[in-house]
Amino acid sequence: MKLLTLASMLGLAVTVRAEDMTFKHHTIIAHGILMSLAFLIFFPLGALTVRLFSFRNLVWVHAGAQIFAYTTALTAFGLGVWIAVTTQQLNNAHPIIGITVIGLLLFQPVLGLIHHFIYVRSHRRTFWAWGHIWFGRTLLILGAINGGLGLQLSANTIKGEIAYGVIAGVVFLFYLLVVGVSYLRKRGRAAQGEGETGEKFSSVTALDRSPVDSEAEMRGRL
Repeated sequence: MKLLTLASMLGLAVTVRAEDMTFKHHTIIAHGILMSLAFLIFFPLGALTVRLFSFRNLVWVHAGAQIFAYTTALTAFGLGVWIAVTTQQLNNAHPIIGITVIGLLLFQPVLGLIHHFIYVRSHRRTFWAWGHIWFGRTLLILGAINGGLGLQLSANTIKGEIAYGVIAGVVFLFYLLVVGVSYLRKRGRAAQGEGETGEKFSSVTALDRSPVDSEAEMRGRL
């Protein structure tokens, strides 16, 4: 009787352990997918909206897209922290870099708002503009690299790692292409005496412009 009871208890323990492993496996997959979407798709596309489009209130579309991306990253971050705690891997490079990047991203909208309000008045890029641009780009690169570290930590397949690398490379090249074309277009407009979105400066000064009337500042964003 005692042997049957012990066997039953062991069988239950094995079942519970299997369920725990399945849940943890699904959590790891969800974490990887959401974080990859955030750093390889949502953040880059949100950043490029200011270079691909030009219309009234574009600044708020850009802000909304990045808020959505950050919300996605935060969801993945919560899952990642739970995984790191339950597997006792908080001292690993992947979670350390991840926590650092997510924390530093909180400063990005602050830099963006400061740049926005200064640009509306001066129509010039300042330290805040370049800080917003390169701080964001640096965090995107760190996030993408950390995704690769995460794949290695989770013992992903070689095919999975290759697929991640290919997607990251394509997004990187597309980003460079859009930034390059945007730069050439900006130079052409400047030569014609126009702003970065094609507006003329002859009758309206920078101090007379309101935030909703100025899309030019968006070209200085990430």
